[in-house]
Amino acid sequence: FKNKKILITGYKGSIGRKIYKILKKYTSKIIVFDIEQDITKFKNFKKIKNINFDFVFHLAADKRATTGEELPAEVSMQNILSTRNVSKLKFKRMIFASTCKAADPITSYGASKLICERIILNCGGTVVRFVNVFDTSHSVTKIWEKNKMKNYVEVTNCKRYFIKLDEAVNLLLNSAELLPGRYYLRKLKLFHMKSIANKLYPSKKIKIIPLRFGDRPTEKIYGKNEKKKYINKNINQIIDVWGK
Repeated sequence: FKNKKILITGYKGSIGRKIYKILKKYTSKIIVFDIEQDITKFKNFKKIKNINFDFVFHLAADKRATTGEELPAEVSMQNILSTRNVSKLKFKRMIFASTCKAADPITSYGASKLICERIILNCGGTVVRFVNVFDTSHSVTKIWEKNKMKNYVEVTNCKRYFIKLDEAVNLLLNSAELLPGRYYLRKLKLFHMKSIANKLYPSKKIKIIPLRFGDRPTEKIYGKNEKKKYINKNINQIIDVWGK
C-alpha cells in the first residue's frame, strides 16, 4: 500500500477507522467518504471521479437489519445506489465489505447486500463476507452495552459466528492481494448467543426473547447455490454454482 491512492467509504465506522489508521502509515494519498455525504448521488463524487485509485475499500452501508424491515426501500436503496456509484469510479482494486446475511437472504438488508455483491463482482471487484464483528456499531454487544444497567441480558435462541475487529480488518487487507472473488475467514466457530452473554456478563441472568423477523436460528456463511473453495489456511472463497 506504500504511496498508493486509496479511497475508503464508511471511514467513520469501527472498521473504517481502523483501516484508515493502518493505511495512513504507508500513504498520505487517502480520500475518505461516509454515508452521511449522500453517496447515493453520483454527483457527490464529482471531485474524485477522475482519480485512478489503486485501492477502493467500500465499507459504507446502512446495516440496521430491523430498520431494513421497517423501511425496506430506504435501507436497500441506500446500500445498492451507493455501491453502484462507487463501482463507477476509476480503480485498480475494489474491496467490498459484505455480510453473511447475504447468504440465501431472508431480510431486506441481506438481499440488498447480495445485490451489492453482484455489482462489485461484475466490475471486477472483491467481496469480503463478514460475520458478526464484536463491538462494531449496531452489533449485539453494543445493544447489550446500552442496557448494562439491567440485571439481565436479553438473548435470542440462536447460534452465530463472531470475529474480532482486527480479524475483520486483516481479512479486508489480505483480500486486496487476492484475485477478484468472494472470501471469508476459515475455521469459524458457531456460538450460542447465551454462551456469549454468559461470558460477557457472568453475574447477570439470561432472558430468552423471541427471534426477530429474519433472525435465523443458525447463521450461515454461504448459500445453497454457492460452494466453498479452500484458498489458504486462513481464507475460503465462495463460488456460485453458476459462475461468479
